[in-house]
Amino acid sequence: MLKQSLIYLLLSILAIFFTRYIHTFIVYTDMLYTYLYVKLSLLFTPTPISIIISKVIVLTLIPVLIVAIGALIYKLIKGKKMPHFIELTWLLWLVLVLSSIFIH
Repeated sequence: MLKQSLIYLLLSILAIFFTRYIHTFIVYTDMLYTYLYVKLSLLFTPTPISIIISKVIVLTLIPVLIVAIGALIYKLIKGKKMPHFIELTWLLWLVLVLSSIFIH
């Protein structure tokens, strides 16, 4: 229990120190989401179902692409698979969904 409390405290301190960078990352990720959504919506006719489909496509592709770039760099440097690939993808998906809810 003490170890988990110390990890929680350390991560909270790191979050305070890197708030500006975290905010910038979230804003740029949301800008990428909006940009790709606008570009993808040009391919579909403007019906309610096509809007939902294009949002789902963009929402699922962005986290995978961002984590895949990191995994590729990890693979080139270490020569093995990046651990926790799926967990990072879900974390980035959650950040993207929450930023989409709170920003828009």
